[in-house]
Amino acid sequence: MGDFLKQQREVIGVLIISALFICCLFPQLVFHPNDILLVGEGDGLKSYFSFYYHIEYDKSFLHFKGMNYPHGEHYMYTDGFPLIAWLVQALPFLKPFGIGLIHMSLVLSLWLTPLFIYFLLKKFNTETWLALLGACSLFLLQPQFPRLFSHLSLAYSLFFPLSWYILIRYKEEKASLKWNSISIVNQLFWYFMHPYLGFIITLFYGLDWLFHQFNRSRSLKERLFDLFPILTPVVFMQLFLKLTDPITDRPVNPYGFFEYQAHWKSIFLPPSGSIHRWLEPYMSFIEVRWEGQSYIGYLSILMLIIGMIMVIPFVRNRFRSIGTMHRSLLYAFIGASILLVLSFGFPFNGNPTWLNIVPFLKQFRALGRFSWPFYYVAGVMGFVLLSHLYRRFSKSKKSHSYITAGVISLFISVQFIESWNLRSFPKSFTPNIFQAKNLNREQKQLIESSKKGRANYQAILPLPWFHVGSETFGKEASSETLLSSFLISAHTGIPIHAVMMGRTSKKQTMDYFRLFNLTQTHLLSVDRSLLLVHPLENSLYAEDEQLIYDESKPYFNNKHVELRILSKQRKKWKEPFSYELVFKDDFEDNSRWQSMVKNGRFHGSIENYNTILSLDSTKLEPNQWYDLSFDYYPDWTQPIANVCYLEFIHPETKAITWFYNRSIGSFPGISEKAIRVNLRFKTQVFRCEYHCFLVGNSKNVHFDLDHLVLKKRSN
Repeated sequence: MGDFLKQQREVIGVLIISALFICCLFPQLVFHPNDILLVGEGDGLKSYFSFYYHIEYDKSFLHFKGMNYPHGEHYMYTDGFPLIAWLVQALPFLKPFGIGLIHMSLVLSLWLTPLFIYFLLKKFNTETWLALLGACSLFLLQPQFPRLFSHLSLAYSLFFPLSWYILIRYKEEKASLKWNSISIVNQLFWYFMHPYLGFIITLFYGLDWLFHQFNRSRSLKERLFDLFPILTPVVFMQLFLKLTDPITDRPVNPYGFFEYQAHWKSIFLPPSGSIHRWLEPYMSFIEVRWEGQSYIGYLSILMLIIGMIMVIPFVRNRFRSIGTMHRSLLYAFIGASILLVLSFGFPFNGNPTWLNIVPFLKQFRALGRFSWPFYYVAGVMGFVLLSHLYRRFSKSKKSHSYITAGVISLFISVQFIESWNLRSFPKSFTPNIFQAKNLNREQKQLIESSKKGRANYQAILPLPWFHVGSETFGKEASSETLLSSFLISAHTGIPIHAVMMGRTSKKQTMDYFRLFNLTQTHLLSVDRSLLLVHPLENSLYAEDEQLIYDESKPYFNNKHVELRILSKQRKKWKEPFSYELVFKDDFEDNSRWQSMVKNGRFHGSIENYNTILSLDSTKLEPNQWYDLSFDYYPDWTQPIANVCYLEFIHPETKAITWFYNRSIGSFPGISEKAIRVNLRFKTQVFRCEYHCFLVGNSKNVHFDLDHLVLKKRSN
């Protein structure tokens, strides 16, 4: 045992240091993993809810019933930690500790990340003391930390260092069957934790394989054998989904490919801190997206510059003399650099039609995440070069080694300080709302009231309603609505008649939207009622949500949330209002609209400001309700990332105020060809000028618009 400890003292040291870091940074996560939630809103809360509902109420391993009522969803599309959920379903005694298991898996990933970075550095012949410092330094700055408090299923920082290490061992063992199998199992593991993690590894492996094809000494058998662990996980995942997923109309053009990208500033400039504040007056950071943030640190940048000066001439003249391991590092750097360029959107930003050549890539819409390998590879390469410089300057005299070590330690210390200052962790965490003991009095009352009529409710209908899943059109959910809906559903088992998942069936989505098109459908056509959940601080859209709210009956309320019952409706909705036509425009006046009209319709680009209606102060009466409607013809192959705004100009101050906005893709008047937009608004108490315009954030996407009508509502 003593000999073993002596031989493994560096490994044990890394594990102890990383354990101390984690305990210091996240004591609640380590010591109370089942009592907290790392994030209490958005995608993180959705992942927790999907996981909890699935292990608690779903009998099927693959079918999830918690949202998208009455259809449910394939569990792989819920972002609900599939492997951990299936483990708990197979071992039901683990149910009370489900949330804790998620957290412990994240802790394990964090704990082992420095260890495998250390292993990588040692594989590249880095000095032991530098490998130890490098592992800790790269661990503190790694880009998965922010995901712990947002999209936590992407927070497994271990995925890349472990996978890169497995690739190196595979090469060392001459493509042995053992490491071939380990490589396949590792990729599948990450695919089933989150598809992005598995696909990033597969791309990295594929690029490495491609570079090795230039080695003429390799036989065809070796080339095919090396390709096997790359293709097998991809083929397996495709077959798995093909055999288990009955949905055939999932969206093929999800939103975000041209929006959620990395930028050179998000890689080579700090996202916050003193340097960032110093640069802000001189440089715009508007292009930087959160999904693309993967700052590699000043030390890695410095070493890359030095490396380019030192290594490029050497590689050009003596490439064949480079050792096997350093050639492997060079290949890894080139591969990670290619993924980095891809994360910038190159070459598709300037040539969007090229995506049709690789349509599968569109499914991985958050391109910024492909910058993560570059962070680790550039960081490892930086410390390998530091080790080379240390040995080079330490050859002549022993005193030089001390001086060099001191200078290098100083540089690394600055990196530690930078990493520590850039960390942004919440001061406290949300209590685990899936445990009754952690709920406050009002939350317990809300749940008890929901349970009383459990048998009478077919589903929970949140108001404001939301549907985030079709990727083409949808309606965002407020944090209050999500929290209240997930809380009640998790403790009662009542499914939610709303969606916050990915790649939902187009037909199912359109059917859901038509439910709220009150001029064409029944409000409710089944025997059991809907339980409406309405957070009081959330306002409702008058054109559909307010009408449903008014039709329902109050059931329970506290300071924050009210419950209402919507019973079966046997008649189509009929509004008790009459209308007076104020303005109509079919966009036939070419002299007025000029180049904005194409084929008899208003033709606009989503990324531009498109003003479709302007009214002076004499056109609308003060303090009156009006309906504005038009037909919106989208490019159905692209996400409808367009928003309709109303603004008024104050008659005295001339100040412009936006007083209404709604996403075009959230209007329920949807058909196969167009969206019938119908927005209801109340004018100001004084006469003023009004404008209606559309603007969004999709690049290179156009739309058409026709049949604009403005009507005054009267009782």
